[in-house]
Amino acid sequence: MTGAGDAAVREVRAALVGRGPVGQLPAAFLAGVTRFARPAPAELDAQRSAAEDLAARLATGEVGEQDLPLLTRVLFFAGHADLLAAAGLPVPGYDVLGGFRDNLARPLGPRLPERPTAGGRRWRLLGRTVGFPIGVPACVLNGSEAWVRHNVAGGYRVLTYKTVRGREHPPNEQPNWTFAPGARSSLPPGAAAEVVSDPWSWVPPGDPAVSTVNSFGVPSPAPEEWMADLARSLAAVGDDALLLVSVMGEGDGADLVTDFARTARLAEEAGAPVVELNLSCPNTLSASADGVKPPLCLDADATVAVVEAVRRALDDRTGLVAKLSWLDEPALAALVPRLVPLVDGIAGINTLQSRVRRSDGAATFPGRELAGLSGIAIREPALDFTRRLVALRAAGRAHFDVLAMGGVTDPASFEALFTAGADAVQSAAGAFADPFLARRCIAALGETLPRAVEAP
Repeated sequence: MTGAGDAAVREVRAALVGRGPVGQLPAAFLAGVTRFARPAPAELDAQRSAAEDLAARLATGEVGEQDLPLLTRVLFFAGHADLLAAAGLPVPGYDVLGGFRDNLARPLGPRLPERPTAGGRRWRLLGRTVGFPIGVPACVLNGSEAWVRHNVAGGYRVLTYKTVRGREHPPNEQPNWTFAPGARSSLPPGAAAEVVSDPWSWVPPGDPAVSTVNSFGVPSPAPEEWMADLARSLAAVGDDALLLVSVMGEGDGADLVTDFARTARLAEEAGAPVVELNLSCPNTLSASADGVKPPLCLDADATVAVVEAVRRALDDRTGLVAKLSWLDEPALAALVPRLVPLVDGIAGINTLQSRVRRSDGAATFPGRELAGLSGIAIREPALDFTRRLVALRAAGRAHFDVLAMGGVTDPASFEALFTAGADAVQSAAGAFADPFLARRCIAALGETLPRAVEAP
């Protein structure tokens, strides 16, 4: 194993040298670290010194597997993460320094030599069967055909195309996605979060105790662009995977309901077999002091009005899923019976809306103190939500499928949600931070995961 790691590091070094003098690496790294804000002088000096020491060893060839943690961080912020991916080394899949548009066409993570599978086993979901029921929810990691192809190759089988709108919508001002290295354990269900996250924060790839915060604001290309891309994405998933399409309306009152229905119809026209309604976003801008609206699903009447209108607008053969944020016991128990006659599935949870600041006390995301927390920090809220949702299903008269997500960063956290009764499990922060997550889950559980409906 050590020999393989050393060989990969040598491959990366050779490719890096081919791009130019390695002496330029520390400056490129520091430019990335300070792209959106500057660390305190002592921290910046320490990072500069570490990068300079690494560059000196790279210049002489005195690097090996022991340098991988630092090498990965330096190359990621210096704009050379693709070299790690080309060598098959783990690196976060999204370029946090790059813009939303740039990332749509260029997943950073490594491409697996073979697509992981659970043999011929399949699981039932939303009236179809899929391979191993792990996926990526509606997020920037599923924002284009390139990302869908990348995720399918990585072993994911339940993908939700990133939320689209009825008109073009720009992303929030950068930064949009940062690590939260201090959030290494889960909040209890219902707890409010105060998170410290700097634009230069880092958690090594594959660390199961990873948490992140994001504030993208639900950007969307224009319908003519995303509909064409969606059609290509649907053709790329294969017969053992399912691509849902997340949609979101704009406006207030009746205008919001009408726009949700219109956008859902556009997704159906593009070929969507299942439409997911984003009723849970914690990052929609507003004129409030916090700069962000609460999730729509906190208003039960507005939620039901949207779901009813979309169900009427869609063909009966098109599946419909409502995605919710974490809701307390009374709110969830009151809302779910109203949704069940209208939907084929309920997904949740989204990221938790949390107050996020840099280590110097300033807002991590300019003008937006609230952002979405994900990763291990929301593991217990997600498990709590899933258990209560499954219990409501068992107590009701109509069946619906449960798509669970939140805190899935390793096989054990995937298994916990599936064992709680979820029909499929998705991961965003885990998939971002560990490009081998699906492969590891399939390797650990592919032969033993229960409730398979087809076997080789």
